[in-house]
Amino acid sequence: MQRQGYIYNRAAANLRQRVSSTVALVINDLSNPFFAEFAAGVDEALGAKGFVTLLGSSNESPARQRQVLGSMIEHHPAGIILSPAENSDIADVELAIGRHAPLLVFNRELTGAPVAGFEYDFLGLDNRAGARAATARLLALGHRRIAFYGGHASSSSCRERRLGYLDALAEAGIAVEPHWMIETAPTRLEANAHAAELFAADTAPTAAVCYNDAVALGLMLGLARLGRHPGVDFAITGFDNIPEAAVGVPPLTTLNADPRARGRQAAELLLQRAAAPSSPRQSIIVPVLLTERESTPHAPSA
Repeated sequence: MQRQGYIYNRAAANLRQRVSSTVALVINDLSNPFFAEFAAGVDEALGAKGFVTLLGSSNESPARQRQVLGSMIEHHPAGIILSPAENSDIADVELAIGRHAPLLVFNRELTGAPVAGFEYDFLGLDNRAGARAATARLLALGHRRIAFYGGHASSSSCRERRLGYLDALAEAGIAVEPHWMIETAPTRLEANAHAAELFAADTAPTAAVCYNDAVALGLMLGLARLGRHPGVDFAITGFDNIPEAAVGVPPLTTLNADPRARGRQAAELLLQRAAAPSSPRQSIIVPVLLTERESTPHAPSA
């Protein structure tokens, strides 16, 4: 068989057996280390069960996402794991994949009115409680001028994290400064580029709760460029606990979401759904824990 150059036709075997050994994974931003870790966890868990991962990326474009999902469904996967692009509409996803493929949505909720007969499982992070804990820790360190930095407010995960930040400030009786809620794309480059906006007003913050670790690491670079010293005269928290957070300069205080474990969990939930398509819909929110490192000094003395 090797001399004849025989290659096993998995698609034909799937048709014969009426089962599939592939699972589609569509990620919104593969350049973000959080999602790279998540994808690695998905692949680990699927590989242990004898499944192959079909990987696609939407690059935060709903139009590209529709195209990728449409292409993936042509391979008749056993199921789909989707980390949606920003502003992904439930009707668009249903149109792309139909109502029969098991679907697990991760991290962001789909927008729009529910589509009758179209259900999916959801796995998310406790964004609100996490951001509230990070803000509360900065308050305990004496900071009173705290910004929320990065992310797009229209994204469900960013909206929830902003609410957690606002919760903690309200509990401390601190008024919100709207100009300290700064939107950027959730990337290191964008966070770096907008760092000066924190200091545009007469009164500047002494700390920032960042949308994610990529934003926090980018902001630290931007602060250094502006002559500030993160971890000394400015406190920063992140969200995700990507591997690089522990070796940042300074090491980053962050919310530990354990992205690789979330990938394994997503794969396991998807396979459970594939094995029992009529079981009740699941919506699981995973707690995140604050991991404190050197990026969060006490507030400077007045």
